[in-house]
Amino acid sequence: MKIFFVMMTLLCGLAISGFAAEIIPEVEVDGKVYRDVRWGPVNQGNVMMFHNRGVKSVAIDKLPEEYRALFNVGKPSTPPVAPVAPPTVRPPVETAPPPAAPAPVRPLLIVSPHTTSSSRDTDWESYNKARATKLVMNNKLVERSSLTSLVGFVGSIVSISDGTTKIRGTMLEVAEPKENAASTSGEFALRPNLWRHTGKMALLRNYKAEGETGILVRVYVTAAEDVDDHPSYNVAAEPSFEQWKQLRSINPLFR
Repeated sequence: MKIFFVMMTLLCGLAISGFAAEIIPEVEVDGKVYRDVRWGPVNQGNVMMFHNRGVKSVAIDKLPEEYRALFNVGKPSTPPVAPVAPPTVRPPVETAPPPAAPAPVRPLLIVSPHTTSSSRDTDWESYNKARATKLVMNNKLVERSSLTSLVGFVGSIVSISDGTTKIRGTMLEVAEPKENAASTSGEFALRPNLWRHTGKMALLRNYKAEGETGILVRVYVTAAEDVDDHPSYNVAAEPSFEQWKQLRSINPLFR
């Protein structure tokens, strides 16, 4: 049975290899939106989903219908065809031919140079290149390399008083890499088994994780004042395509 399970896992991996490298801008699962999604291995009805905030194992039957079809899940079976009685043969009736229909009038199509497919493809390519190195913080564009990378396990959403105002955010348990994490890079570097819990909590100001409590995420931050004896940070975000188009006109970093 173990050999059979391994063979089935390999076959599933080969079956999805054609689309595993494709990055999907957005996928909604159980009412939550995950961005920059790439599919991973399939195992016992679950598929690994890599996204811009971490890694998640998702039951295939919870995916939208168009993605369940990629894994041969949710396709309706062909209903049986009921027998049809032969039509009754009647003698032909001579009728006058119908008048010829007028030729359809085709509307004149005017294409704006700002909305052509070629222009959008160029914008999308530029956007993907820019967001690899740049983020948005306080509605300003900043270099990713100028920020601090912080990895941890998502905790609860809290509201903490700093003495004068209430500060909302998400508590993050800071994680440390294990010895074997150094040799792993890219999207696989955020596998939970490569990181250990430290018990050290930090407040991510005005931040809400795109996933449930306990997932492992990497955020890029700048330090802020401590709140209730906890270090706190401001978190940068990846711009959406529409946000990038708006910001690039006023900031040359995205051109």
